[in-house]
Amino acid sequence: MEQYDVIIIGGGINGLTLGAYLVKAGAKVLICERRWETGGAVMTDEQSGCRLNTHATYMMMMDVMPAYKDLELEEYGCTYLTPQPAMAFLTREGKALCLYGDPEKSGQSIARFSQQDKETFIRVYNEFKALTDEILVPQTYRPALPALEVVHLLGSKPLGQKLLDLSEKTPREIIEGCGFKSELLKAALLYMTTMWGIDPEVSGVGYLVPLYIVRMLNSALIRGGSHRLSSAIYKGFIGHKGEVEDTAEVAEIIIEGKQAVGIRTAAGAEYRGKCIVSTVDPEQTFLRFIGESQLNGLVPGLVESVKGWEWETVSHYLLHLVLKEEPIYKAGEDDPEADRALIQVMGVETVDDLIKGFHLLKQGDLASFGHTTIATKFDSSQTSSVRLKKSTLPIEWLGPLFMHVLRFETLAPYEAKDGKWDTLKETYAEEVLDMLKAYAPNLAGANFIRQYAYPPTYIEDKFSSMKKGSIKHGEYSSMQMGYFRPNDLCSRYRTPVKNLYVCGASTYPGGMVLLGAPYITAGIIAEDIGLQPWWELPDYIQQAIGKGFAL
Repeated sequence: MEQYDVIIIGGGINGLTLGAYLVKAGAKVLICERRWETGGAVMTDEQSGCRLNTHATYMMMMDVMPAYKDLELEEYGCTYLTPQPAMAFLTREGKALCLYGDPEKSGQSIARFSQQDKETFIRVYNEFKALTDEILVPQTYRPALPALEVVHLLGSKPLGQKLLDLSEKTPREIIEGCGFKSELLKAALLYMTTMWGIDPEVSGVGYLVPLYIVRMLNSALIRGGSHRLSSAIYKGFIGHKGEVEDTAEVAEIIIEGKQAVGIRTAAGAEYRGKCIVSTVDPEQTFLRFIGESQLNGLVPGLVESVKGWEWETVSHYLLHLVLKEEPIYKAGEDDPEADRALIQVMGVETVDDLIKGFHLLKQGDLASFGHTTIATKFDSSQTSSVRLKKSTLPIEWLGPLFMHVLRFETLAPYEAKDGKWDTLKETYAEEVLDMLKAYAPNLAGANFIRQYAYPPTYIEDKFSSMKKGSIKHGEYSSMQMGYFRPNDLCSRYRTPVKNLYVCGASTYPGGMVLLGAPYITAGIIAEDIGLQPWWELPDYIQQAIGKGFAL
């Protein structure tokens, strides 16, 4: 039987990244993936000849993640763009608040609503940017520390203490404590923090507020579709002799002598390795692949910890529309930049709009807000260049057709009060269309070439680690973040089961496309099996360590 240095369970973006680092260091690496393709939620589907990014779209960390340079992703075909303004918040009356990565430009738009808020925003943004650049981003790519060590590390420094103070507050308290006068601006900043499902009234994760605001205003799109990112990592992994077994669902982690020695697939194939790494959620890793009885004999108490894993309270609903013409937003007459933004947000004009919306979501109601993106506006390669016959379209058309792909996204309950998502997804789509037409009247007479609804249940069906449509593989709460993600026994990637490691969205630093977990795990495994890391810490991480903001 062939022996590997490292076997990775799960060929999503984290598993691929981990494998790419290790195989380039000389390790013999096998990735086992349940689905027929790698990349996980960093994927692109095709409908009507158009590319639909049905999961990960907004890349918050592309310009700072070490993997982009280390793994030579540009050379392997992954490039990105950062449209500006990043976000436009539209009102029902046809006004627009536009926010940019440049705080001065944001300030000009904010001044149209409140001159005082312009100066306040620039000050707050610069404070948030310092917290993000000097502490939060560097710590994303360093191992998690116990809470007391974090306090000791940061508490003696003014910037560090500021971050500690924010961490104890709710997102709502942080935004409302900034001193802004404009309700629209407060709602906009709160939306940017909560658009990924973080409860605006839950404390303990307040440090995410500056990170999300700063990074969302500098977020990127992958040219050619999100899959180009995962494809570039895959190419590098294969190019350095890494191996992938797809459609290979893992059924068991083989334990011998109280240590992990290999895996067994559902089809009965066995693979042996020095290190076994699971990038899936803790329930599958420990309860399914090892089992309660065996795990209790190996690590007493770990079963109860894993059983306490909490999935996210709200999920996401997506509606993709393939259009012959772009929407023309009423707010574009107020500020033409609104039409040029990467993201248009609608239905949120006050903090109460968002707070009430979250309360309703938890009760199973559907949201009356959301945001849109038209990737084809910035990247023509994501539309169709195929020749379509008029018989395939609900419009009279023959010839090459440039089609616009609109993506609408909003938070949604996994279990909707109004019925099952199989039928509800289309009726809710009609409500979404009515909202879009209210903000972009030209859509009332538009020809829709294709309409594709993607409810929370589809997320779980496609990805087993996204139980209940949990896009981050688990709730973001104070007891499931930092040193407690996934639990205090496994938060530094080594587990109490010898030779078994965890990595991925359910580990520190969490979900989204951060590539922090595989970056850190690669260094840990390299140390454990005697490999020399070929990569070096980026300058900004070394500077953070030098200033005492990271270890």
